[in-house]
Amino acid sequence: MTKRFILVLIGLCFFFNPYFSAIDFLPDFIGCLLIAIGLVPLSRISSPLKDAQRGFLRLALIDAAKQVLLLFVFSSSAMGEQEVLLLIVAFLSATLGTVFAVYAMRALFDGIGWLADTYECDGLCAVKRHGRSRTELFARFTVIFVIAKEAILLLPEFAALLNSTYVDSQFVRLYDYIGLMRALAIIPVLIFGLVWLFSLLAYFIRLCREKNFLQALNEQYAAYMQEHPGTRIKSRYFIAFCLIGVGLCFLTDFYLDYRNIIPDTAGGCLILCGVLMLGISRKVYWPTALSAVLYTLIANISSHKSYLFVTEHIGADIARSEAVANEYQIMWLWSLGEFLCFLALLLFLLLALRAVLIKWGGYIPEQIDADFEVRHAKKIREEFDWQLIKCYIFGFISALFSFFFDYFKTWPNTESLRYFSRFMEGLWIADFSLAIFFAAYMSYTLTLAFAKIGERFLFE
Repeated sequence: MTKRFILVLIGLCFFFNPYFSAIDFLPDFIGCLLIAIGLVPLSRISSPLKDAQRGFLRLALIDAAKQVLLLFVFSSSAMGEQEVLLLIVAFLSATLGTVFAVYAMRALFDGIGWLADTYECDGLCAVKRHGRSRTELFARFTVIFVIAKEAILLLPEFAALLNSTYVDSQFVRLYDYIGLMRALAIIPVLIFGLVWLFSLLAYFIRLCREKNFLQALNEQYAAYMQEHPGTRIKSRYFIAFCLIGVGLCFLTDFYLDYRNIIPDTAGGCLILCGVLMLGISRKVYWPTALSAVLYTLIANISSHKSYLFVTEHIGADIARSEAVANEYQIMWLWSLGEFLCFLALLLFLLLALRAVLIKWGGYIPEQIDADFEVRHAKKIREEFDWQLIKCYIFGFISALFSFFFDYFKTWPNTESLRYFSRFMEGLWIADFSLAIFFAAYMSYTLTLAFAKIGERFLFE
């Protein structure tokens, strides 16, 4: 358990630093994910720590949403609009994030205190000051730090936001001095954060020295895993399906200045990581993994060539220059290759999911006959085959619209193709909507598959 507590400590270290202009150089959502991963074994033997794990996952979602909003804000070309939007994002993230952060921190240290009381860890639960234990005192200090940090850092944003409504020249425009105000706010927060960080290190060093406490946790966790052998399998496929689902969501194209915010390469890498964890037969495993690698490489090259062509040339240049026409043809061929590789990847991915369901899906009783596996596989196929076929149909339609919009919107500027080019440019709504629908439907299918896997270990 020592390694798990160290992972939780590393995740908490992401919270000590102040942010500047709503930009966090140690993003809190990364720390939240590290804490949630570190709490995985502890949450299985402690319901309070399971609540803490859920709290940090919610906080990670809130902070990740803030990062996405900042991308939109900094992509805005109007400076006045960007200023107001940045202030609003900072205000909303500070207020909403503080609520979730306080809940998650309280749940974490309440869970550690519950474990200390349960396994008689005197170093953590013994009364130290004012009738409170070391864990309770540090939990209160952490809550005070989180609230004070957000309150102090919010003061410059709040003052500038209130002042931004005045347009009369007799009023001082505080946003002209907000850089200095933010710097002054960072100094006390940084000092307070360093004090909290040293206290955090001291607390976890003391925790890791409690050998008897950690040994008791290891024994309890080993007994739990022996009674629940399906836990590792469910965790494995939960992580694999999450990686695949997030990767498919990342394949949704959302462009700012002709550049995709989340490159398809990132989605392909996540899908590949999920595929590597599936543990299926080689005849399905290797084609799926290789198609994921091939799609990731071709998508990277295709996106790069498309961005260069769209930013350097216009449709009229294709007819004027033979070199530009050749670049356009090469770009078109790479986009076609990306489209075909995606269809191949989706086909093998659905076949791999089908193999996982046949292997692990559905409850299997202890008393079975020789033909049970055949009947079981037939039942799984009847239940999921149409669902998987629908996923492929929706994926094909989504990829087709994406292919049309992303790569056919730049046409030679001829009279016969002018109106068709205008029509293709308007397909971005269909491209974006269908991509989101496909990612959501595929994620729903993965959820059904995971529930089916859970049925096998329902009576553990």
